[in-house]
Amino acid sequence: MVVINEGVGNGIIVAPLLAALERSHPGWRYFMAPNIALDTEWVRSAVGMQGASGAFPALWRRFLPADREALWGFIDRAGVELVVNLRMEFAEEDGNYFAFRAEAEKRGVECWDLHELGKRPQRLPFGEQAAGLLRAHSVPVDLSRPAWLADRRRPRPDVVGCYVGASAAVKRWPPGDWSTLITYLDDRGLSVEVAVGPGADEQALAHRLSSAPAVTDTVFLHSLEALRDWIAGLGVLVSNDTLAVHLAAALGCPVVTLYLATDGDIWSPVAPPDVSRAVQSAIALSCSYMKPNGTCRRYYAGCPAPCAAGVRPADVLIELDQLNWGRPQASHQEVVK
Repeated sequence: MVVINEGVGNGIIVAPLLAALERSHPGWRYFMAPNIALDTEWVRSAVGMQGASGAFPALWRRFLPADREALWGFIDRAGVELVVNLRMEFAEEDGNYFAFRAEAEKRGVECWDLHELGKRPQRLPFGEQAAGLLRAHSVPVDLSRPAWLADRRRPRPDVVGCYVGASAAVKRWPPGDWSTLITYLDDRGLSVEVAVGPGADEQALAHRLSSAPAVTDTVFLHSLEALRDWIAGLGVLVSNDTLAVHLAAALGCPVVTLYLATDGDIWSPVAPPDVSRAVQSAIALSCSYMKPNGTCRRYYAGCPAPCAAGVRPADVLIELDQLNWGRPQASHQEVVK
């Protein structure tokens, strides 16, 4: 039984790890909560993953006392002997899981979890932590070839994608900053495509940016496949911290990620530095609402999000110039103007 956060980006990170687990233990059946990425055939095929034998309700991943009876009923009926908990939570707020784990020990159900890593290096990326846990249990995991969707890549070198949406408002860079960045990119002779998901507020932002001369297309993406294919055709991507970042890494598309309300050292994609760069809001890291697991306590509760001021368009240009995407570097004067 495998437990992860339900976010699609988490699924993209975990897919190669689950494939390694399957290869290491080919006779095992396992169950997991629904995840769009892990339930998608082309994702499973690309990493050589067969997929789970069945599913359990998504909210069980929180191990809430109200779900405990149903969870144990499922474990007993399915004959679950091992729970692999890859849900990224820090110890002080994971008491429900610890209570479940104590009961599991009494019932003879083994548990693997990220808490086992103990004195791990601070702010280690989630993908590396999860891989480290599996390796600690003799599952060989190879992260040396992270671009497992590279065969789908068809880049247009002069096209920069700007993914301006995000599931939570606190993770969205303000429209004025996007406009300034797009102007800088236009000055470099680059074309810009602006993309968002299906959310009405995100789409309103995309429409607002679409009038800039450099914007050659505004893309409204309604499926995982559409997002994959759009990123596959870019020279480089600039994105809020979203699923798009992890798909870009899997495609081998160079990406600069804007970490406004999350910790980029923890939530960075699995990719080398010449493919993935981060612009981190220092305001976010010092905010009292930032949890030790690198996420904001107020994702959905509403927040004026002053952390967005910690990321500047000029900083994004500097990181773009560190990526391997075939473009000349800007002059110092251009970067700081």
